[in-house]
Amino acid sequence: MKRMNTVRSHMKASKVVAGLLALVAACGPNEASESESPSTALEFTSPRVVSLETDNGATPMLFTTSGGDRVLAWVSAEGGGEDGRLHFSVTRAKEPTPRETVTVRDPLGPIEPHGEAPPKIAEGDEGELYVLYAVGKVVPGLRFPLSSLRLIRSDDLGATWSDPVTVNDGEKFGSNNFHALTAAAGLVVVTWLESDRDFTRVAMSRSFDRGETWEARQTINVDPGCECCRTSVAIHPDGEMYVAWRTIAEGDVRDIVVARSPDLGDTWEEAVRPRADDWVFPACPHAGPSLKIDETGVLHIAWWTGKEGEAGVYYARSKDGGRTWAAHPIAIGDRSVPAHVQVETEGRHVLVAWDDGLADMPSVMLRRSTDGGGTFLPAQRVSEAGFAATFPVLTMYGGLLSIAWSQRGEQSHRETGASHPDMSDPDAVMELPRVGQSEIFLRLTSLD
Repeated sequence: MKRMNTVRSHMKASKVVAGLLALVAACGPNEASESESPSTALEFTSPRVVSLETDNGATPMLFTTSGGDRVLAWVSAEGGGEDGRLHFSVTRAKEPTPRETVTVRDPLGPIEPHGEAPPKIAEGDEGELYVLYAVGKVVPGLRFPLSSLRLIRSDDLGATWSDPVTVNDGEKFGSNNFHALTAAAGLVVVTWLESDRDFTRVAMSRSFDRGETWEARQTINVDPGCECCRTSVAIHPDGEMYVAWRTIAEGDVRDIVVARSPDLGDTWEEAVRPRADDWVFPACPHAGPSLKIDETGVLHIAWWTGKEGEAGVYYARSKDGGRTWAAHPIAIGDRSVPAHVQVETEGRHVLVAWDDGLADMPSVMLRRSTDGGGTFLPAQRVSEAGFAATFPVLTMYGGLLSIAWSQRGEQSHRETGASHPDMSDPDAVMELPRVGQSEIFLRLTSLD
């Protein structure tokens, strides 16, 4: 890759049933409805708007390096539009303030501010940083934008970035989105969804030379994947690889599954459901899983399901390489709109964050476990009341928890939802995603 000065996605649409988007009021018992007691609630710093200098921001992503440096990325666009550019705010370990924000624009086109498919960050074996994002393109005559997956690398902790490389093979633009990224064992690994009329593939590609070149993609799934739910990928310290996604099983059951590769992606075993949600739904909810592996090799996954009577957020862990799972409800009710879930671990701490689909106005919620995921304390709201807070991300290092999210006012949130095209209409056309009136908020707390 050459150095450059620092300076969309085919959204294979789901026919989202209008009733699902309206099911927020008549919720049943919610295990996470009670706030934490003062003795267990975490004391966060005041919310800080980190996207002030860029006027707006969406699709945050947080990452902490092996040395404790925190990297926060987000997408902004002039006037809240669709011409997305990517920003990096790096706070060095033990330093109180971040370095100067670095901005990257892609010569191929606008970087997508897509909440379900945000930029992803990973660290390589030599401390280099990798970032994966989607660039979008509108093609006249097509109902959905096309997209290209692009990867950049930094060898100086985000001060400068390489020229972007296209990860998906074949044509630069196509149905390539809902991506995930990891790096370990000398590999950089990307997973994503690639769709055609009849089948959505869970695709994977690997780079053995620090992201310079990429092998031809392979397909992991046998059953079709759910068209617009993000993938997740993780590598075990012993060299096993795991990929999670939402599948479409017989009868239009749309449940989360995890597949294991014993040889870093050369071969794949049959995918396993962490929990039999048995959610039957003829559309895609745009809500994929979050998968992590802790330092002891235990797998942790969190996700959302829309099954009536059991709808909401779940967590599961596996101590035997994903063969069997123990699942626990995190925030459930009779009905829930899609919630976007993230899981993070450090030591005996396991944290699950999500934007509340059980409420009329989404808030960022958090539940934590201090025994490795065996039990969880009650939920705690992290975002401020009276605003729409969505797509939380979190990272931990040395007992310090950082959590960020996208936030906008109630009116803007409702107007955005009302203006979204109904893609069940065969004449409807999906435009490139816009940033809108959104900002990125950040809060910190100590777990010790």
